[in-house]
Amino acid sequence: MINLKEGNNKFYLGDNENDIKAEVTYINSSNNTLILNHTFVSKELRGQKIGAQLVKRVVDYARENNKKIIPQCWFADDEFKAHKEYEDVLAK
Repeated sequence: MINLKEGNNKFYLGDNENDIKAEVTYINSSNNTLILNHTFVSKELRGQKIGAQLVKRVVDYARENNKKIIPQCWFADDEFKAHKEYEDVLAK
């Protein structure tokens, strides 16, 4: 597992929030809901399942904080479709 850092409404891989190699961002919405709105992985890191690890980290964060997720970006939506074990945090 890679060492993901927590930033301002995001989890990322990089030296700091200004030097990001990969990230997943979310919006804190009402009713304890996170809108997962963007996933990015730099070209040199693609194909290493880092995007999947980023989405998994938000899922873990939602579970730890009793929140639900709306997977708005296409990648996050695909991850939720591929991982039925994420259904407990999927906003209906």
